[in-house]
Amino acid sequence: MLNKKNIHQIKQLFIEEFSSVKLAITLFIFLAITTLIGTILPEEPMVGSLELIKRYGRQKYLILKSLGLTDVFHSWWYLALLTTLGINLIVASFKRVFPRAYIAFQWPMELREESIKKLPINCELDLNDKNNLNLNKIESSLRKKRYKAKINNKSLIAVKGGWHRLGASVTHVGILTLLIGCAVSTLTGFNGMAQISENEGFYLADLGQSTTQIKSTEERNWLAPISKMPIWLGKIPPYLVNVNKTWREDYETGQPKQWYTDLSILDQNKNVLARKTIHVNDPLEFMGLDIYQSNWGKFAQISFNSENASVPVETFMGEEVIFLPLSDDIGIKLKLVQTQDQNTNQGDVLELYSIFKDSPIQKFLGKVNVNQKTQIGPMNIGYFGTNILTGLQFKSNPGGFLIYPGLFFIICGVFIAFGSKKQIWASINAENNKIIIGGNSDRAKGKFFEEFEKLISELIQNK
Repeated sequence: MLNKKNIHQIKQLFIEEFSSVKLAITLFIFLAITTLIGTILPEEPMVGSLELIKRYGRQKYLILKSLGLTDVFHSWWYLALLTTLGINLIVASFKRVFPRAYIAFQWPMELREESIKKLPINCELDLNDKNNLNLNKIESSLRKKRYKAKINNKSLIAVKGGWHRLGASVTHVGILTLLIGCAVSTLTGFNGMAQISENEGFYLADLGQSTTQIKSTEERNWLAPISKMPIWLGKIPPYLVNVNKTWREDYETGQPKQWYTDLSILDQNKNVLARKTIHVNDPLEFMGLDIYQSNWGKFAQISFNSENASVPVETFMGEEVIFLPLSDDIGIKLKLVQTQDQNTNQGDVLELYSIFKDSPIQKFLGKVNVNQKTQIGPMNIGYFGTNILTGLQFKSNPGGFLIYPGLFFIICGVFIAFGSKKQIWASINAENNKIIIGGNSDRAKGKFFEEFEKLISELIQNK
């Protein structure tokens, strides 16, 4: 049974473990590695599951998904890593860093004559009736050099600098500011993508584990799934994002130059709240939601084992095709074929071929007419036509505004840390009629020694 003593021991053990510098370094290394992995690997909410199947094959895709590597930044283990690092930084800041900030304002300890003589630099000056040297004069000279000085009985203490002792605290304030911003974004932010044709729109929606957009109850509108953390406290914006027009600008060679999409944001009464023509690297920003131009082109609407997706159509050797790898050696080629019926749209037939690695041989598996499905072994493939779609990525990062203040504090902390604390002591030996002066600096000792020698020289010359 827990008692006050056990609770206190557990508390102390927790503080010691989570204030460990080694733990912080270990967590930073793991976080850097996992963040790099998450940056390199495509995110399923941003590209869709079929795009990942197309890239890795179904077996590898399922393995990656089970490990949380298809959406690293919204996985449980990434959230646990961030939480552990956050606790470590908070405990370390209040246990080890902030309590030491007082050193920056602390006066040096008083030193006796024997201790002053043991300082890295020291000297003895004679006192007699002919000179005018005393502690008050030394104090005045030091104050002119921006030292803080005080006299206590027959001793003098002076100090300059020490602000660099605040460097670690200011840096940790910046880190904690970034941590707060990260926590806000983690708990309330989201991202995702939608592929929309002209005169269509989409609402943001929480569709659970699904990463595929679905039709809404409104004609020509969709529900675009958001990707979020397992623990989420945010709200989904209620407005509609409508695609008024989308087009592509080409070079003279016919290669694409830029994609454009004219977007409107409408409220529940279909009133226009914002409108902008976006292109790559020029998003629409509205009420904390950023919408980016991601891709543009011809897409085939297909289903793979009843999972619907818009898949980009590639032009390969004069054919419009879609490649879906099933394993490292085998894949499926989906070929769009124009029918002879002039009354139907181009590409209302989808021919299926099995393809093999390092082999030109293709085996015809069958074909699928528009709005139909076919069974190929364990796979059920459906085809629902083609259209021109604009790919839009969206994200909400509510804690992003804290990035710049956090970086500002971190940079200030680094610059502050480059300072030094200079300390000077003086004591009068009445028996020998001498004054003993010594000093030390925790950094830039050579520069301090020059300053000390200059001070002594001025005191001697101004006797």
